[in-house]
Amino acid sequence: MTKALYYDLPTVTECTARVVSCSEKDGRCLVSLDRTPIFPEGGGQLADGGFICFDGRELPILACRTEGEEILHTVPEPLEPGAAVTVRLDLDRRLDHSEQHTGEHILSGLASRLFGAVNVGFHMAEDYCTIDLDLPLTPEQLEALELEANRAVRGDLPVHTEVTDFEDAASRRLRKRAEKARGEVRIVYIDHGKVDSCTCCGTHLARTGMVGAIRITDSQHYKGGTRLWFACGGRAAKLGIRDRAALGALARRYSTSREELPAVIEKQINELAALKAELKQKSALLAETTAKALLEGAPRADGTPVICESLASANANDLRLMTDFLAGTGRAYIALLFAPGRDGTDYRMASSGSKLDMKSLCAAVNAAVNGKGGGNKQFAQGRTARAVEPETVKLLFDYIMKAES
Repeated sequence: MTKALYYDLPTVTECTARVVSCSEKDGRCLVSLDRTPIFPEGGGQLADGGFICFDGRELPILACRTEGEEILHTVPEPLEPGAAVTVRLDLDRRLDHSEQHTGEHILSGLASRLFGAVNVGFHMAEDYCTIDLDLPLTPEQLEALELEANRAVRGDLPVHTEVTDFEDAASRRLRKRAEKARGEVRIVYIDHGKVDSCTCCGTHLARTGMVGAIRITDSQHYKGGTRLWFACGGRAAKLGIRDRAALGALARRYSTSREELPAVIEKQINELAALKAELKQKSALLAETTAKALLEGAPRADGTPVICESLASANANDLRLMTDFLAGTGRAYIALLFAPGRDGTDYRMASSGSKLDMKSLCAAVNAAVNGKGGGNKQFAQGRTARAVEPETVKLLFDYIMKAES
């Protein structure tokens, strides 16, 4: 059985220990010690990091987990059972995890007290944390939750843990309890239960003031409730620095202040929407005019106008608009149109009242230009990564004329 110093002596960052066992799995070694300050992964919290030191060497602890009553440390090299070692905790990593976990208790406890929301999920990753609540919360409620959480931080309230058995824990009024827990049960209280009371196996700070700050960074509706992203302590400070830099860069780009930035961006969005609507209208008019001209000047095959053109100023959307217009004329026609671009050529074909199937024509075009595409009897489209030479366009025109004659 490994003695867990992170519970009994949470301020210990280094200790001597003896190797109990060492086994190999997937090219790495699992080491059990008689005692350790390293917290194993569990309760939604990541494992601590650190080193096992011996003979002047340091083996990084790559992972840590529990197996029965043993705590297994994953290291890259084997250790001899019975060997005396020194275990050194990565204090910055422990502090980060404890900040996030204590902040989670504050947020979850206050979400329950303020709105009756139940925490149904908690996840801590290396660069973000999430809480899943069973109720949908409005932006106003999330703002109130964040303000109240930081009020609890500023209050520098006590955080303490009580160890009891399952029967006693079941009789206590707690925000959340581990229903499957048996034997020894750890209960974390914040401000003696006024902010939170919950069974938990993680590591926590001694007072809420040590959390520093709590930021709700994002939220979304999730399974009928709310998933919120948050950051505490050092992570919150880094996010503040990042956001300030990003907002400052945007404000300078728009020649405005950070406070006025939302209004300036909203104005630009509205202007762009108006320009897009105007461009769409003009593109449709230009496509209609071009299609009319092509149709009126097209040579005929057995009385059917045949349009086969490469249009240097067109794009794939223009080709769609042109063929859509032609389809609405009610006249017989065949159209094969190319739109050359910097990184290839788009093509589209359409017909009405013709002998030639557009799916078959598309297969011929694909073969001629080494392209990919398909469609049905009336419409087809495709694209090639190469430029389509005038000689190829003429060759395809002759193919259409022959098929229609």
